[in-house]
Amino acid sequence: MSSEQIFIDALEYEHRIRDMYFEAVDKVDDQRGKDLFKALGEDEQSHVDFLEYSLASLKSGDTIDLNRLQSTIPAKDRIASHVSSMTDRIPEQMLGNIKRLLNSALSIEVETSDFYREAAAQTSGDIQAVFKKFLEIEERHVEAVQIELDYATKSGFWFNFMEVDLED
Repeated sequence: MSSEQIFIDALEYEHRIRDMYFEAVDKVDDQRGKDLFKALGEDEQSHVDFLEYSLASLKSGDTIDLNRLQSTIPAKDRIASHVSSMTDRIPEQMLGNIKRLLNSALSIEVETSDFYREAAAQTSGDIQAVFKKFLEIEERHVEAVQIELDYATKSGFWFNFMEVDLED
């Protein structure tokens, strides 16, 4: 598969997840959920913009500036450092369709991460560096959505680790 085709396929993934996040903003009742989906949607839009720029650069023979690919979603360790302040702001009762939307988002984010993992394996050099950075960013999205889903569903997991009840 050509580099151009991989970028075109990546655009399809990014459009799909971006649209899901922006639609979710209107479907949830909880302001915190709206803010989360809006931030994720805006981050995905920045990916669409970067992929369009990259595709144009490839077609014209220009170099892709990897520094233009950024994310506003923090890494898991940074999120973890703010757990106590986050838990104070998470409502006890998640309203609307947030759990269903988080499940859908998680599924799409995992699928998108898998695509970038495969794209990185199929490419080399600067193109591979682009897809490795996308993979890193998408894995942050998976973590952020998983954290929210774990709390919303009260699954007994927090940051993918089973919470232990020390009182038993």
